[in-house]
Amino acid sequence: MTADALRQAAALMDTGVDMSELYMRGLVQRSFAAARYWGAGLSNLESSDGIVWSKLSLEDRKACGYTGNDDADLINMISAIEGHKVGMIFVEQNNHHVKISWRALEKGVDVSPVATHFGGGGHAAAAGADVSGTLDEIQSVVLKTTKEMLSL
Repeated sequence: MTADALRQAAALMDTGVDMSELYMRGLVQRSFAAARYWGAGLSNLESSDGIVWSKLSLEDRKACGYTGNDDADLINMISAIEGHKVGMIFVEQNNHHVKISWRALEKGVDVSPVATHFGGGGHAAAAGADVSGTLDEIQSVVLKTTKEMLSL
């Protein structure tokens, strides 16, 4: 959050924008299918060596009726889990790829070099990549590399 962002929010409020409704619609509300998809992701939640992560398979997506190809913002929920340095999610895609999102959960941790290593990008606090392979293969390799590169 920056002073400029707060000024912009104030300008919106001055024009009559209902900020609480905007907040609810943009950051809180989810469809029923997205909530079920979160449930699948939360049931797959794991933790080891300072990393908390989950995975979402194509079967999870189908079973929940979720029509998106992302994580339905589950990474934000994972990022709120205390006691870890890095949060991650692996999302299987139709084209034999896996989308991976990293979040730094502690000051001084920079996840961007790991994403860059896997052909992605981002910044210190949040990064992502799209890697070719199966969900289980990718998850194993990426977790190992993340631990090594971040000295976890």
